[in-house]
Amino acid sequence: MKKPKNNQNDMAVDYLIVGTGNIALRHLTNITNKSNNKVIAVYKRFKNKLNNKFKEKGTHIISNLDNIFPKTNKAIAVICSAASMHINDAEHVAKKGFNILLEKPLTIPGVRTRKLLTLCKDQKLKTLVGYNMRFMNRINSVLNIIDNNNHGSIKEVEISVDTDFRKWRKNLNYKKTVSFNKNLGGGVINELSHEVDYLNLLFGKPKTVIVNNKNTNSYNNIETHINAIFKYAKKYPSIKMNLNMLSSQTSRYCKIHYDNLFIKIDHIKNSILIRNSKQKKIKIFKDTLNDSYIKELNNLIKSIKNNTSSKLSIEKCMDTQNIINAMHKSIKSNKKELIL
Repeated sequence: MKKPKNNQNDMAVDYLIVGTGNIALRHLTNITNKSNNKVIAVYKRFKNKLNNKFKEKGTHIISNLDNIFPKTNKAIAVICSAASMHINDAEHVAKKGFNILLEKPLTIPGVRTRKLLTLCKDQKLKTLVGYNMRFMNRINSVLNIIDNNNHGSIKEVEISVDTDFRKWRKNLNYKKTVSFNKNLGGGVINELSHEVDYLNLLFGKPKTVIVNNKNTNSYNNIETHINAIFKYAKKYPSIKMNLNMLSSQTSRYCKIHYDNLFIKIDHIKNSILIRNSKQKKIKIFKDTLNDSYIKELNNLIKSIKNNTSSKLSIEKCMDTQNIINAMHKSIKSNKKELIL
């Protein structure tokens, strides 16, 4: 941990939140609800108006990171900046000795991660990338079914999202959000990369991917709708994925077909349907979206306490990031791409 210099402007904190968007406020709320008497700083990079709720939490609002340091080796920095800034911001706080909770996606294609990985290893920092759907009970229930391997071979998998990104942030003009800005990491692959991550969690890393881009240039040249086909060497058949963030429909699901079993994860209803030739069962889960954010924070805290790896460290997340990179590459090449 880098020790602060003897400067009256220095501040030692338990938590540092980089960013002031909706997801930053969610993390701040969860931290303040969990932790009493913790020193928390929120880094405000831009001069835009700050949501008053940040000030209500009793946090220190700062505009410069130079004088902020970890109070102990358990201190955590939560990176909630635009995806294009993730690695740079993470490197900055890693040099100071902060453990890191990094919002998804890890980065955007073309940004190197090796320096960050080395920094975290050398500083013995614990990290977690915020693919919070890994902490949803419905995902883990299906993971257990797949891992038990009691139902023969998987014959077909379909993952699909239909949503309208213009309605995601009701308090903001969508044209002013990162979702609309390709240079900041906007576009359907990065925005809906949770699907890519849980594909990797449930089925492992594919060998190749080909992406059909149904882009609409009137939307700032961001990808708004893609279809992808992932190929595996032997274990699974091809997996189809539909990601549409400019749809008039609303749905989000994963369908898995075995020889004699059908599973559907419904992310909207927070349920799974399991059907075979004899019966049909629907299980509705009670955990909430915010529960998954609390679980991921607790997982990182536990990994720091026990000196173990988190459920999805930056190093572990490289498989998901390599799939995302190959998808972007396939859009440019218009052909099948190997996933590194």
